[in-house]
Amino acid sequence: MPVFYMNLEDIQLAALLHDIGKFYQRTSSPHSDKYSGLTRSDFGESGAHGKWSASFVADHGLGEDIEDLVLYHHKPSNSMNPEYARIIRDADHHSASEREKSESKQEVKEHPLISVFSQVRLPEREKAEGEYYLPLRELIPTDLKGTKPDRIKRQVMAGWNLEREYRRLWKLFTSEVAELKNFDVSTLHHLLKKYTSLIPSAVYMSVPDISLFDHLKTTAALAGCLYLHRKEGNGGKPYLIVSGDLSGIQNFITSVKSPEEAQKGMSKRLRGRSLYISLLTDAVANRIISEAGLSQPNILFCGGGHFTIILPNTQEVKDILDRVSREVNQRFIGAFNAELYLALSYIEVNGDELKDFGAIMDKLAQRNLRNKRSKFRELLNEFFTFEEEAPSQTCAVCGLPSSSTICGSCRSHEELGARAANADYMIRVHGSMDSDFNEGGISYFFETEDSVVSRLDNLADFGGRIELLRLNSTDFLGIQDRIQNENVSFGFTLMGNTVPVEVDGGRKRALDFTEISSLSIGAGKLATLKMDVDNLGQIFSQGLENRSISRISTMSSFMDLFFLGYINQVASEFFFIREPCDGCRDKLMSIKSEIGTVYRPSSASSSEICDECRERSTPTIYITYSGGDDVLVFGPYDDIIEFAGRLRNEFREWTCENPSIEISAGIFMGGHKFPAGKAAEIAEKQLELSKNLGKGKISVFGETVQWDTDHFMGFNELLEFGMRLEKLQRNGKLSKNFVYSLLKLHESSFNEDIRDFDEWVESQELRLRIKDYVPYYVYKLRNISDREIRRELFNEGIRFIPWIRIPVSWVSLRTRNGDIHE
Repeated sequence: MPVFYMNLEDIQLAALLHDIGKFYQRTSSPHSDKYSGLTRSDFGESGAHGKWSASFVADHGLGEDIEDLVLYHHKPSNSMNPEYARIIRDADHHSASEREKSESKQEVKEHPLISVFSQVRLPEREKAEGEYYLPLRELIPTDLKGTKPDRIKRQVMAGWNLEREYRRLWKLFTSEVAELKNFDVSTLHHLLKKYTSLIPSAVYMSVPDISLFDHLKTTAALAGCLYLHRKEGNGGKPYLIVSGDLSGIQNFITSVKSPEEAQKGMSKRLRGRSLYISLLTDAVANRIISEAGLSQPNILFCGGGHFTIILPNTQEVKDILDRVSREVNQRFIGAFNAELYLALSYIEVNGDELKDFGAIMDKLAQRNLRNKRSKFRELLNEFFTFEEEAPSQTCAVCGLPSSSTICGSCRSHEELGARAANADYMIRVHGSMDSDFNEGGISYFFETEDSVVSRLDNLADFGGRIELLRLNSTDFLGIQDRIQNENVSFGFTLMGNTVPVEVDGGRKRALDFTEISSLSIGAGKLATLKMDVDNLGQIFSQGLENRSISRISTMSSFMDLFFLGYINQVASEFFFIREPCDGCRDKLMSIKSEIGTVYRPSSASSSEICDECRERSTPTIYITYSGGDDVLVFGPYDDIIEFAGRLRNEFREWTCENPSIEISAGIFMGGHKFPAGKAAEIAEKQLELSKNLGKGKISVFGETVQWDTDHFMGFNELLEFGMRLEKLQRNGKLSKNFVYSLLKLHESSFNEDIRDFDEWVESQELRLRIKDYVPYYVYKLRNISDREIRRELFNEGIRFIPWIRIPVSWVSLRTRNGDIHE
């Protein structure tokens, strides 16, 4: 057995940097003169970029061993550390297995990254038209609109040269690397994510739809596993692919009561419970890699109550997995009455099997599904422990035994939701301590710009790993000089954290649901929105022709960017202002709300507000949960309806208008005193209805419709028509009686009981065939005095009558009371 003298961190650093030379080389800058005499026989076939990788390593003083490994990772026999070089080579090949099926030669600097979403095609579905390209730039969470793919014909790209963009990015990247005090795997991982997520990994003889970051990340993950597997002298398959899946999330988040004594803080409590799930998933994943001695690259995906990790196939690691699974589920029995359950499965694989990582994920999903069907089977004694006597009091929120009206757990969820809403940083500590959240020895703190340094100073005596993650910003190294603790690594994380927060007496305060509902134009209703991506498991397991680990990782990364980052930008378009300037005041509508008179745009797209007023605006959207592909949002009913359409349309652009990728939604509207947990449950049922009736739909106002108009009318056009009717009514061109008569006309003509997709299609066809309403509609039009409007509503408006419930319901709610004026 070979002697392993290099440490695991150096191996993973070398793997993270093995292809950094591709980035460097594309700037057309020369490599170090010390490698000028090397030829293909020295660095290996297709290994010329190793000279630039080695130059980068040498320039930043990372040591001769790492320099040697990145230089010879294509030709390990020439390395002074051949065993280590073979680890990097094998991990590289296993990560990039998709390249074996490539066909055409392409010029490297002429081709940006192709969006992997444009390559997805489900069985019996069409593929996206053409190829969609991503801009060559760094990740900027506050400007993810600039990251959306754009469809470009290949002939238009002829003669393109991206060298200038590569030079700009390289200069930014190396300037930040030069600032690093500690060159650790975690910090480098985040820097690479910032600068290489939109760079193609391979172009020549390869389809460039895999980011350089995801290739470097997966190579580092695999290299760490190979190192540990070979160091132990193990034979057989070297990798364990691990999948964790939390069940019971929906009930946990929404099954909270809201009696009078528990109404206050309900918005923060719901958000806290949602954040609890995200942190719990993160903590379990980080605990596993920490106990296995590995680092962030080994977490391939983590979000939405799911995680996927790659680990070495050793008995020690299997024991860790069994122990973590048992301990987590034991705690779920005691703390939450078995409401939550962690299904944990793993599969042993070799490098060749990683070529179809989608199939591996599918098998793991099936195993976790079987686990969920027999929850807690190994913990039956703990599960059936009887209380000697009934508890004297229960929590008014969760119903579990409590010595006070609201239990400590529910109080902690409320505090967690409040702290996260105001935070600029999240600190993840690999150790157990009193913190905002703690699970299995992983502790979390949420801190503001003002409090983060003092918190880290208090952790100065802690000798374990500390990760300082800036929330929703990739500018995370500027704080380095203020941090004395050498155990701290730096990075960023994205979080769907848009919340209506105002400064009250010098302190930030999140609005409660009563206040949020009063921000609606017209009727003061609070709406709840549930959305998720259709067929997501199938997209990952079957959607790509070549489902390598790095390609699946790239798709996961870009799905995360949307649901953890881009969602905040969409939400920020919905807002109110307390004191707009005179120029903006005329463009806004005033509302007498629970927090006083405020001003709102009449719709998210209808006004141009100056930068100063936008700076002082407050969002109306309350993102309670966003992760994986799942969204739970509260807000004023009208903003939520518009937000749903806007988020879906942005998602379609993000996923290249691909017919195989769609999202469904359900909306529930209730009064401000309606229990928020119950509202979320009903919204979930509305979402299920959308999926049962064929997916790619939204259920709202008692209707389930597709998003876009084709043969049948779609939500986007129906909402637009509703806004036109509202404007006409506000301007005195239409009477309320006329608008309401349209709804009566619809109800007298269409009466349906729809239970599945076939019945839905039949009902839509029937709506197109029935014309009984036409004479009455024409008769009602005679009451409109404006001839031009009458003609427009006859020629265009008649198309909407079979689906008029949505437009009329919109007008009815928006014009309900007299507290609004233009």
